[in-house]
Amino acid sequence: MIWVWFFWFVGLTISTVVGSWLVRRFRDTLGYPALLTFYISYIIASNILASRISEFNILTPLLLSGGTITFPFVAQLIDMINEIYGRRATYNAILLAFIANVMVSMFIFMLSTVPPAPWLVSVDDVWKYFMLQTPRVVIASYTAFIVAEFLDATVFAEIKKRVYRYEVSTKNMLKGVLLRSVGSDVINMIVDSLVFFPLAFAYTVPWDVVWGMIWYGTYAKVLLSVLDTPWFVVFRLWTKGVRREL
Repeated sequence: MIWVWFFWFVGLTISTVVGSWLVRRFRDTLGYPALLTFYISYIIASNILASRISEFNILTPLLLSGGTITFPFVAQLIDMINEIYGRRATYNAILLAFIANVMVSMFIFMLSTVPPAPWLVSVDDVWKYFMLQTPRVVIASYTAFIVAEFLDATVFAEIKKRVYRYEVSTKNMLKGVLLRSVGSDVINMIVDSLVFFPLAFAYTVPWDVVWGMIWYGTYAKVLLSVLDTPWFVVFRLWTKGVRREL
């Protein structure tokens, strides 16, 4: 478990440091593409890791999808984009990420339709088990992503619009940063679970199991999204002199 937290810490640190530096130095050129690259990479990684169910100890032992651990990275990156480039650019990032995710799924399905190499026949079913999802789960995943991400972006932008000038005039930015970052991320994580699990598993498993998935998935993602808040605070401090779109 120590390696999970080590790479979690390193991953957030790299995206925060590199993203902050590029936004400060190349705000109108490399900044947005760099944050967008991190964002799409984390989304695709989360979806690939989602098929691996593992036991994590997040204050209490939990059986969680691997994507649960990396999804707060996604929420932090969309907040970083929204902080500097505003609502419209954030909506565009979400749409581009959605298209990229659909294309990755298409490529995986395309490859699954051709026979494997002779020496891989015995493990091909295992590969398909982890890499191919049922159409219902895919639809649930895409729906939850679109709904939760757009809601996150909208809530964040509305809060920033109302508090940013106050932050600048009073030079007291911590309350506003925590409100828009934690508030939007918590809403994102709750809505994602409420949309995904019923759409993906309702009437295929008992409802008490579905509600358990919703509860434990939400608990883990909300806790992790709160734990990654210090990195967003650092990003806000390092980019305080950068022009923002409100």
